Amino acid sequence: MMTNTISAILNEKDVENFYRQYLTKKFGDIVFNSPVKCDGYGESKKHGVRLLCEFKDNLDLTLRVNQVKVLSQAVYYIKKFEIAGKILPSVIFVGDRDECFAVHTNDVFKYLSMELDWSIAPSNAHTNLVLVNEMLSDNNLNPFVFNVNDVDQCIDKIKQLTEGVKRLIPITPHNITEVFKHFEEKVLGKHKLTTNQLANLFVQILINPSDNFYHPKKKNILYTKSHGDIGLKSTQAFISFFSHFASEYSPKQKEHLTAVVDRLVQDVTRRKQGEFFTPTIWVDKAHEYIASVFGEDWKDKYVVWDPAWGTGNLTRDYKFKELYVSTLVYADIETANQMGYNPEAVKFQHDFLNDPYEYLPAGLRKAIESGRQIIVLMNPPYGSVNDFKNVSNDGGKSKNKIEDTQIKKEMNNNKLGLCIKNLYSQFIYRISSFGKIHICVFSPPLMYSGIDYKTFREKVLKKYEFLGGFLMDSRNFADVKSWGLTFSILKKK
Repeated sequence: MMTNTISAILNEKDVENFYRQYLTKKFGDIVFNSPVKCDGYGESKKHGVRLLCEFKDNLDLTLRVNQVKVLSQAVYYIKKFEIAGKILPSVIFVGDRDECFAVHTNDVFKYLSMELDWSIAPSNAHTNLVLVNEMLSDNNLNPFVFNVNDVDQCIDKIKQLTEGVKRLIPITPHNITEVFKHFEEKVLGKHKLTTNQLANLFVQILINPSDNFYHPKKKNILYTKSHGDIGLKSTQAFISFFSHFASEYSPKQKEHLTAVVDRLVQDVTRRKQGEFFTPTIWVDKAHEYIASVFGEDWKDKYVVWDPAWGTGNLTRDYKFKELYVSTLVYADIETANQMGYNPEAVKFQHDFLNDPYEYLPAGLRKAIESGRQIIVLMNPPYGSVNDFKNVSNDGGKSKNKIEDTQIKKEMNNNKLGLCIKNLYSQFIYRISSFGKIHICVFSPPLMYSGIDYKTFREKVLKKYEFLGGFLMDSRNFADVKSWGLTFSILKKK
């Protein structure tokens, strides 16, 4: 039966389908999906298995160089799990049409701490010679390779390897905003702390756990040295949190965590005011998509401009050769300079929907006028007048004219219809009036399908070629009702 099934395999997709079905049959309750675009990730609660799968076709897995090639790819996927704050796999399973093997993830965890170029796509991980050479000389990486007809023995191996696996995810400046949001919503109970106090408390819990811990005698209470007793949703929620995330850090790591308190305050304040910040996981995904269209060197090759920079979520974890960032609030720039965000950038205060073109920095104007290739990367406001009623203490009066801008007047004169009330359409419209500027933008998808955007599509979007993007749920950004949100790559024709 096994031989007949294997003989039907024609390509890598057949290999994947074969192993997924067989593993599902053998584990019973295992459920597969493909987070971070891996070949497969399956969890079996019955057996406590968290399985990261890599499938190949006609790759001789008995050769060490091929073993390392696949395992380096797995390491890059595990790094993506770690950055996203996800529970890490416990076992790596590699399956080919002829052979298969399983490796304990503890054997590769050490590579996650290496200073590597983690922006490389996992499929190209084998081109990172620093990692590959380390793995080739690693005597602990000696997987026992099973013939595919002995896959049952490999499954037994997976079950044996699963026992005793534990890897705590470190909290870093890269993932701290999402982790803090989880802590605030799922762990803390009612409290009267300000946003600033809350951010500082969270960091103090991480770097000084001996002064901040769940109370040994008082149920559902967090003892803190600076703020006294704070309510928890439950003591178990606190324990569970630190059974997933690390609570021990080196002096250098503590220094990095302390440095992002202001960043946390900015992000949380904006979220509570209804402004969307872009979570790191989606920023990374956007950068990955841009690279697939404009090349891996797009940050060096193109002039990049974010006209709705805010706290810099889209750029601050990356370095650019020529970057311009503008924001409506000058305090954002002051915070960015204090925190060392994008020191290479030209930062300037700018009301993009009202200020004249002449207010742009000379270098950016020269790039536009000389026809240089420019990428606008942005997550503009999505609001219209109806979105902001009853938000502020004055019943919304202070925001009732939010969409009344100079660009709206221009769009109205050009008879663009009801879409002129939306701020993101105003941003796109203004950019379209400049030179050869490509747009990479987070926005609601209504501009592609909404009836109010029919003329907008005919007069504005027709100037661009849609080259890629993805659709997500708005709840991935903030605590709002569920609606569609897109990231689009629009190349100027």
